[in-house]
Amino acid sequence: MERNFIIWRGNSKKGEFKNYTIKLEPGMVVLDAIHRIQVEHANDLAVRWNCKAGKCGSCSVEINGRPKLACMTRMNEFTPDEVVTVQPLKTFPVIKDLVTDVSWNYEQNKMIPPFKPREKKNGKDHVMYQRDV
Repeated sequence: MERNFIIWRGNSKKGEFKNYTIKLEPGMVVLDAIHRIQVEHANDLAVRWNCKAGKCGSCSVEINGRPKLACMTRMNEFTPDEVVTVQPLKTFPVIKDLVTDVSWNYEQNKMIPPFKPREKKNGKDHVMYQRDV
């Protein structure tokens, strides 16, 4: 099955949406499709990813206008004739294509104090309950 994608290409100064058509395989996620577009059509397409397991958040993009993780958004979530539009997150400055400057996140992370559990009471380990979180 072939699928049409519209992907943002450009930088912070200028850019445009470009159309790509690729063949999908069963079980693909949007990140897989982006990688296929890189291989078959646009080897200079910039996209950030790391874990491909929905843990790190580095593949965050806007898919059809909603912020999502490209590695966790399955292609079978879309109707067969739906065009998939992928663009960088609007909340961060664009560096190139789908890559944004998320350095603000790292600065915020530095301000969060590390978790330090309380001292053991009666020789028992600290227990953390969901309500404590």
